[in-house]
Amino acid sequence: MAKNEGKRFEEDFKKSCPDYALVYRLPDSAQSFGGGGKLRFSRKNPFDFILWDSSRSKLYALELKTVSGKSISFERNEDEKGGEIHYHQIQGLNEWNIFNVVCGFLIFFREIETTIFLSIDSFNKLLEVIQKKSFTVSDLETNNIYYERISQSLARTRYRFDIDSFLSK
Repeated sequence: MAKNEGKRFEEDFKKSCPDYALVYRLPDSAQSFGGGGKLRFSRKNPFDFILWDSSRSKLYALELKTVSGKSISFERNEDEKGGEIHYHQIQGLNEWNIFNVVCGFLIFFREIETTIFLSIDSFNKLLEVIQKKSFTVSDLETNNIYYERISQSLARTRYRFDIDSFLSK
């Protein structure tokens, strides 16, 4: 059975982190209890990973996303459904952001083989300047939204990301 691309991206990210970084994946929520296919309980994680950079004493809250195309969709409010970036994730990162934690999205656009870090502050600025419910890297550039490119290399079938360089910025 093939692994989903999101889990592969998470594994590649974890393997790419330097030894001085403590990486913790928040547990996934339960999908259902009691059978019958009805969702009876589900905790919504505010993001995927907590990363502690011990060399710089800096804490990161990261939501990892991978998309097959050139754009990524998002939900502007809690009533919208179906965005790849969920409203509760935006809210969760905003809540942690007030505590001097580096918060944001690590997004891997597979079609264009580009990985970026978009801070929650930059994402919030993007929401102010575009009316769409999705964005591309070009949208970020056109609207002067700051983001960081993460260097990556493909070793046969799996990616390595230069997380060390990202953390040093």
